[in-house]
Amino acid sequence: MGQAEQREIVGKQVIVPPLEARRETIGLLLALAVLVALMTLRFVLLSGESEQQFMKPYHRLDNILQGGQRTLYQAMIAAVPEIVDLRNREGQWPEVELLEMEEVPPFAPQFLPATLQGVVWSSLDGGSWIDYVAQDPSGGETITLLLRVIDLHAEYHPHPHPGIDYDPNEQVAIQVWMFPEANRAYPGERLPEAGWFWVVRPDDPVLTKPQTVQTPTPVPGGGEG
Repeated sequence: MGQAEQREIVGKQVIVPPLEARRETIGLLLALAVLVALMTLRFVLLSGESEQQFMKPYHRLDNILQGGQRTLYQAMIAAVPEIVDLRNREGQWPEVELLEMEEVPPFAPQFLPATLQGVVWSSLDGGSWIDYVAQDPSGGETITLLLRVIDLHAEYHPHPHPGIDYDPNEQVAIQVWMFPEANRAYPGERLPEAGWFWVVRPDDPVLTKPQTVQTPTPVPGGGEG
């Protein structure tokens, strides 16, 4: 068989789709790509909404804290195991002086950056919870932070306390609150009503579950210490 005949046979075997058919195929692929993109965007938006839908007016995400504020915030949370251990040993919530003596940061200033070593701490024992307030007399900070540690095994919990969002096997709940002003005076038990904000992580259970808040009842001497 000659070369001319081979080229003729090969040419007969190659089938080129019509231009319109190729355009329809490309159009279909583009439509599918757009549909997938829209579905992905919808999923992302719905996921974001599900994380935020139970966010209360007094909640603030922890990215609101900057610099030394964030350092102090993280040190406060890290101190909770030591606070709980001392309470178990002593039979009562530890005061600031004991935490400093036990060299627990951030209550022991020598373990903090120089810019935070002037922070002054006070503790207010509410019985079933304790509040630790950080104030900076030097004016270096523009906010006031408060660490609240709540005994989950106690009958009474301070407001707000979304009890169903905490693991019943945990001994305590941790809350960090902030007031957007330096050296704010301690407001007592009801922090949201006094303009304080509960600082939470984006993955905190309180943002992703409906909250059941207990109706607070008066506790003699509670919240002031």
